[in-house]
Amino acid sequence: MCRFMVIPVLFILVLLMAGISDGEMTMQASAGESPSVYTSGSIYISSTPAGASATLDGGNAQLFTPGTFRGVEPGTHRVLIALQGFQPYTTTVKVTAGTTQNVLVTLLPVTNPGGLSVTSTPRGAGLYVDDLYKGKTNQVVGNLAPGPHRVVVSEAGYETWSDTVTVRSGEISPVSATLVAEINPGNGDLQVSSNPLGAAVYIDGNYQGATPPDDLLDIQDLPPGTYALTVKKPGYLDYSTSVSIQAGQREQIVASLQPGAQARASVEITSTPAGADVFVNSIYMGITPLTFHDVQEGTYTVEIRMAGYTPFSSSGQVIPGQTVHVIAALSPVPAPTPTTRAPSGIFAVVIALMVAGIAVILTSRR
Repeated sequence: MCRFMVIPVLFILVLLMAGISDGEMTMQASAGESPSVYTSGSIYISSTPAGASATLDGGNAQLFTPGTFRGVEPGTHRVLIALQGFQPYTTTVKVTAGTTQNVLVTLLPVTNPGGLSVTSTPRGAGLYVDDLYKGKTNQVVGNLAPGPHRVVVSEAGYETWSDTVTVRSGEISPVSATLVAEINPGNGDLQVSSNPLGAAVYIDGNYQGATPPDDLLDIQDLPPGTYALTVKKPGYLDYSTSVSIQAGQREQIVASLQPGAQARASVEITSTPAGADVFVNSIYMGITPLTFHDVQEGTYTVEIRMAGYTPFSSSGQVIPGQTVHVIAALSPVPAPTPTTRAPSGIFAVVIALMVAGIAVILTSRR
């Protein structure tokens, strides 16, 4: 009899363990209570080596590894992990309510970096290297590890241009992209800007990018239909609207964000070349272009460094509610003036002639 009672008990235990391992659990509600419902998820970030800067959705949140982004809304999100001396890593994470997604990465060291000088026709298109936004063309991107890198140039109304380019140590390799205008496209494009800039843009809950300081954010090749657009920035109320996309059409949205109860400052840091290391109060924070939201009031010193260029430094006071722009045009370190030295062969000839001359003089005196 006991043997038969053990079987259903084990079956129940297996079901309970399966529910727990799935990462989602609904609490049993008492009379008059509603069950607990998860509305957000988490992203756990770990890197080797540890201590890297991890940024969520273009600066909406930041931490140092290992750590966990909590309260992340369901949808796709972008994580950027950067550490001085290592190749930055970026990935897209799909978050569901009540779960924790893990991002475990081993960063690759960068030795003898090179760079790319990217031009496009027309000029002013969005430039991405290894899925990282680098600004608008024409643009120089430095601090890249030697080897292949994926370059993407995109602009609303044109077909996206992409290629894999090899970076060589200590060299700036030229890349030229000629964009081709779309003809009878089956999809549409959406361009988004915000006031203030640097806000995260979501389509149907999926992260699309941040409104750049130098242009509109291009969201290309959307199938015809109606989409839910949300623009977010810490310290401001969310901007939400619906957008109708039609084939071959380009829609533009300007999101005017209203300050929340506790609007903090934002800092946007760019450099030419892009990809430089950023230090804030001597703490490594990531690579340019870089955006910080929810910055507390205070005095900050920003240092921007890249091998082969003169470091840039700037200090200032950050006031709540303002957006601070730090723009660094890095200057190459002057090449040392080579010292003129006579070839060793000439010295040998001169010495030989002197020895021969002395020998002649001594011989003649005899």
